[in-house]
Amino acid sequence: MAGDLKLSMSCGPYDRAQALFDGRVKPEGIELAISVNDDDVDRQQRAARGEFDIVEFFTGTYIADLPFRKLGFTAIPIFVKRMFRHSYIYINKNKDIRKPSDLNGRRVGLQTWITSAALWAKGILEEDYGVDLESITWVAWQPVRIPDWKAPPWLKMEIAPAGSEQYDLLASGAIDAGITTEIWAPDKHPDIGFLFPDYVREEREYYRRTGCFPIMHTLLVRTSVLEAHPWVAKSLYDAWEASKQLCFAAQDWQRMHQTSMFYRALWEEERALAGPDIYPWGFKKCRLELERMLRYSHRQALTPRLYQPEELFWPSMLET
Repeated sequence: MAGDLKLSMSCGPYDRAQALFDGRVKPEGIELAISVNDDDVDRQQRAARGEFDIVEFFTGTYIADLPFRKLGFTAIPIFVKRMFRHSYIYINKNKDIRKPSDLNGRRVGLQTWITSAALWAKGILEEDYGVDLESITWVAWQPVRIPDWKAPPWLKMEIAPAGSEQYDLLASGAIDAGITTEIWAPDKHPDIGFLFPDYVREEREYYRRTGCFPIMHTLLVRTSVLEAHPWVAKSLYDAWEASKQLCFAAQDWQRMHQTSMFYRALWEEERALAGPDIYPWGFKKCRLELERMLRYSHRQALTPRLYQPEELFWPSMLET
């Protein structure tokens, strides 16, 4: 590792990466040029065009590419973004949808079939609430842009009219429900509400029951970089982990000083439930979520076979 290797990285403006942005943490042996970009789609497209060596990437898209390996990137187990998704499933209140299974046979919008948010939401709806994915007509705003990927025969999917917005179609009743990464309730439109009105309880209960904090985005490194410099994977992993620990320290201080009404109670509730590391990274600690995500991916035909978690990552990262 003579001298620092110059690499470029793009990710969103997260507090857990702030120490990387401001230079308090530097990956060993790497001179890192960081592009902070809160536009997930733009970041992903620019990475695919070869603009970055390291990128925060949609995990669902990465999984769907596994049979083809055309992205040219390999993951390390830094799960840059995690989110529960019960609170991102919305309904038109006039459609007589009282419980999740009322979605059966309906028209449900989503951004694209393979988004991480939709992958988890569909899996949870089917596995936990008796929703029949095959009975639903799925209205997608983007086709699946994975070369050679083919939709399964059972999938009833339409592409939304050009220029339309999923929110508008849900408000008008052209679709009955929608899965999105956007905030559409409460108090956005009188006819749009939550599928799970008490989503706080649902999400907490889901975590207590499964131990899963759903993975959305994963850090990818250009495969050619890892082949030439295998040590880069561990250097980046350690740097991201160090940055996250500094974020936790800041949150501990904010426990008393955050501009908020109930931040202390939320901080203490989360640590009581999940332990001191509420945002775990690493292969071994996160295998449970990875197995579930890969099972959902196979069931929803993102992949033609059931992949194992070991197949996702650069080999040295399996020890993390």
